[in-house]
Order: sequence, then structure tokens, then C-alpha cells
Amino acid sequence: MRKLFAVLVGMLVMVCASMCFAAETYQMVYEAYNFTENLGEDEAVNENFNTPYGAMKIQMRKLWNSSSDKRMHVITWLDDKRISENYYPKVNNGYTFRVIKNTSNSELYFVFESMERAYMYGYSPEKKTMMTYIDSLNYAHETGARPTIVALKDGRLVLAFEQVNRPYPSSARYQFFWDNSTKWFGYRDLGKDWAPIYKDKQS
Repeated sequence: MRKLFAVLVGMLVMVCASMCFAAETYQMVYEAYNFTENLGEDEAVNENFNTPYGAMKIQMRKLWNSSSDKRMHVITWLDDKRISENYYPKVNNGYTFRVIKNTSNSELYFVFESMERAYMYGYSPEKKTMMTYIDSLNYAHETGARPTIVALKDGRLVLAFEQVNRPYPSSARYQFFWDNSTKWFGYRDLGKDWAPIYKDKQS
């Protein structure tokens, strides 16, 4: 009897998880690919977004006279109040900036990525600051694989690691979903040997 009860509970959890995955979809609403390559000395890009918590402004400035580990300076304001400040190192081929929306609640998430590392940030109303919800360094991947955080055509949010130098590139993927009980992203490993990510990502 106890075993049957445990099986039924397990099935219920799987059904609930499937419903959560089905209900939650993500949409890419903005992308600036390798935008820092076109910035001049100490030139900045300012982007403005409407969020459920107010007007958000993100400034990304390329610093020329700073050390190599502080070559990109990113400041975020919410309703004209500074809520975060980050520095990023000099990288080859520049940085890509991407904005992804959870269509179920209009939450916006901000991706900042290079060939070596990818981050995804979002505003936490509890902490009243920007949180790093995804950092590619925290997930298992092959050496030399390029990380990218994207919304797929089917609405899933994924972190993919791609070996671009192989004759037939393939990627490992992790899917992310918002857990409202922990106020954080959960994830599951989708395995390896996927087709190149550009075939499946939103554009």
C-alpha cells in the first residue's frame, strides 16, 4: 500500500512538473550581437526597458584606460535609482547583449555573454537589486565549448554549450524554469549531441 502511494505521488509530481514546463514560455525581445566591437574609446550604449517594477536603464561602456579585467562597465538603474554595477574583462570578438521575457508574467531577464562565459541577470523585488540567475561557469561542459543563453522557438529557456570548431557542431543543453517557491531558477540537463543552437533559437 505504501509503495502504491509512493508511486502515485511520484506520478503526480511528474504531471505537475510537466504542466509547469508547458505553461512557462520565454521570448527574445532584444539582441545586440557582438555590439562592443563597434564601440569607440569610452563610448557607451544606453538601453531602456519597461519592467513590472518600473523603468529600467542599462548602460554598457567600453573602458580603454582600465585594466584588462575591467574593460566593460555595466550600470543598471530602476526608476533612476542605481541598483547594480558590474565590470567584465576584455574578450575576443566582443560581448553580446540579449533580453528575454517570461511571457507568463512579463519578467525581463538580461543576458551578457562572450565566447568564454554567459550570464543571465534579473531584478529581484525581494533583494531590490539585480541577481545573477545563471552563470555558465556553474554548469558542466567540455573545455572550449562556447556558452549561449537563448529562448528556443518552442519557448524554452536554455543554456547551450557549443563546440563550434568541430566539422559538425553539436551542443549540450540545460533547460531553466522559474521556481516561485524558492524565487530562483531550477534546471534540468537535456543531454548532449543536439544540433547547432542557431537552428532552434528564436531570432
